[in-house]
Amino acid sequence: MNSPFANIFLALQAYIQANVPAIKYIDQDLGQLKSSSRPPVAWPCVLVDFEDFSFENMGSNVQTASGVVALRLGFAPYSNSSHATPSPYLQQAISYYDLEWSLHKAIQGWAPGTDFGHMVRISATSQKRGDSYRVRELRYSLAFEDYSTKPGQTFATPALAVTDQILL
Repeated sequence: MNSPFANIFLALQAYIQANVPAIKYIDQDLGQLKSSSRPPVAWPCVLVDFEDFSFENMGSNVQTASGVVALRLGFAPYSNSSHATPSPYLQQAISYYDLEWSLHKAIQGWAPGTDFGHMVRISATSQKRGDSYRVRELRYSLAFEDYSTKPGQTFATPALAVTDQILL
């Protein structure tokens, strides 16, 4: 892959699968969790998006990029988590906190390759929904330098050779 975003996505997908095996589905965020019916994912899932990336020129067509990698962690509905819920059901109802913590511990400080900075958590929020699905959004800052459009080093050769001849 040539795109930095494709490489980050593939590295994230493999890394999460290897380090947080409880997550059953990892994909690009194409709005799967916005559906009002049953979302087309396996639970729990992580959906990845790249948001708010800005670019700054460093010269010679090289740019720095910095932005947010958003990980939407989705859970199927579980039982009630009120104080009156019996312990085994309560533990299941709040188990998403532990899975979120495992995902964060795996991602925090990890770099998706040698050409990228380390991912640093900047926020974690819950999405308010009208259905019984639970969605947490973990946002990580990430920066990298893009050398893909830097011109190659070439040396111009003169079009005409200089000679010692004198033209009359």
